[in-house]
Amino acid sequence: MILEARDLGWSVRGKAIVSHVDLAVRQGETLGLVGPNGSGKSTLMRLLAGIVRSTSGEVRINGQMLHAMPRRQAAQLIAFLEQQAETTEAISVRDAVELGRTPWLTPLQPWSAEDDRIVGQALDDTDMAGFENRSWATLSGGERQRVHLARALAQQPQVLLLDEPTNHLDIQHQLSILKLVADLPITSVVALHDLNQAFGCDRVGMMSVGRLVALGPPREVLTVERIAAVFGVRASIVVDPEDGTSIFRFHSA
Repeated sequence: MILEARDLGWSVRGKAIVSHVDLAVRQGETLGLVGPNGSGKSTLMRLLAGIVRSTSGEVRINGQMLHAMPRRQAAQLIAFLEQQAETTEAISVRDAVELGRTPWLTPLQPWSAEDDRIVGQALDDTDMAGFENRSWATLSGGERQRVHLARALAQQPQVLLLDEPTNHLDIQHQLSILKLVADLPITSVVALHDLNQAFGCDRVGMMSVGRLVALGPPREVLTVERIAAVFGVRASIVVDPEDGTSIFRFHSA
């Protein structure tokens, strides 16, 4: 297991936002995280990234306590793409992506041709090649999201944490980004709003009221009974005749 949460919790003024989460993420897998709004998904992602310090329990990466690591070392291991990542700086697309190389640069290891190559590859992978000189302020919401993902890829982490990365994206780029994440040779934890997209993950964890209530293969976690209990909607499973993929249809409870 590359990333582990043990009895992880976070409270504000005595109110538990995340409670008693035990989670072990396997090397190389794509783990989807689903749950209703307010279920604690985003907070759990920030805890796993080390951005928020837990009030109980611990997070470990490669067996080491995350909170005990220097921030630079942690940033070499974990990249986090927030749901509403923004910047107010007047920078170009390439400048934004180059920020992903910051944890790897030192006075003894300055910017090199290899850093240029890594940034170029990240731009290619996110379909942003050719946008290098565009100003951040001129980008659409979807383009900004893809630039932030390119920055995370340029960081070359062992674990990639993505909080609803398909927000603001059109259908074409939703599918391409999810396929890219699934094909990456790194470990990914992806918070998803669309339950149908979660079917493409190796495993799925479901959050409800701050707790991880289910974890396992998508077909075992994403049952119509559990969706009714957690999301408060009726669901039926339909099989796509083109490729045999299972998809949900949702109905009012």
